[in-house]
Amino acid sequence: MKILLTNDDGYKSEGLNTLADVLAAAGHEIWICAPTLERSASSHAMTLRGDITITEYEPNRYHCSGTPADCILYASRVGLFGEKPDVVISGINHGYNISTDVLYSGTVAAAREAAINGMKAIAISASKDENGKFAFTESSVFVRDNLSFFMNLVDESTIISINVPPRPNGKVRPSNLAYLDYHDAVATKKSEEVRVVDPSSVHFGTSVILKLKGGAGPTQRCSTQESDFQTVKDGYISVTALDVLPSINSAVQTKLASLGGG
Repeated sequence: MKILLTNDDGYKSEGLNTLADVLAAAGHEIWICAPTLERSASSHAMTLRGDITITEYEPNRYHCSGTPADCILYASRVGLFGEKPDVVISGINHGYNISTDVLYSGTVAAAREAAINGMKAIAISASKDENGKFAFTESSVFVRDNLSFFMNLVDESTIISINVPPRPNGKVRPSNLAYLDYHDAVATKKSEEVRVVDPSSVHFGTSVILKLKGGAGPTQRCSTQESDFQTVKDGYISVTALDVLPSINSAVQTKLASLGGG
């Protein structure tokens, strides 16, 4: 099977290369096009200004100066891989992409971009334990052993998102997306008084410098049956079928029709 791998952690990341090694050892034809630098939380951003550079660093292995979505879009449009790959696998991401994280994840977005371009796609992510160890080998073996099964489930409208805990119990649960709150995610770095010489400037007063804290601990906003957040917390591998396009709320859509005029 011809498999294209990508991610948002960069082409040198351990998760990506462990997955490549395991799948190659199983006899698959592996191609890689991943970001030159880390692009975590880039979501589905694309480069609209400036050039994109795609560089071959090994046979069938490329790194791209753009975003994860760029990796898929540009590489596929210029025929970089010859025949279209049978499947695109994005990951293994260094850290979960559960619940609301899927909105920010460059890894999940790369899988989504693949589906938009007519390719089957899977995203896989893993979290680390208290010693900083990821279950990358276990995650790769799980993908290898279940790839044919997943291939029958994904298409241009659906991707599969997999999340693997640091100590997987060997069991799998289909999971729903939870709503997470990151109450401690934003920290005030410092405050300073800004003196403005130009009275016409709108930049005056006290400025607050903020940053996102790495490793902020999320909490589940409300109890959700079979949520991915709880699934991985309990040691199960979480698998979730995600729509490529945002879903439409049919009840609200019906009410909108009452506006008329169309």
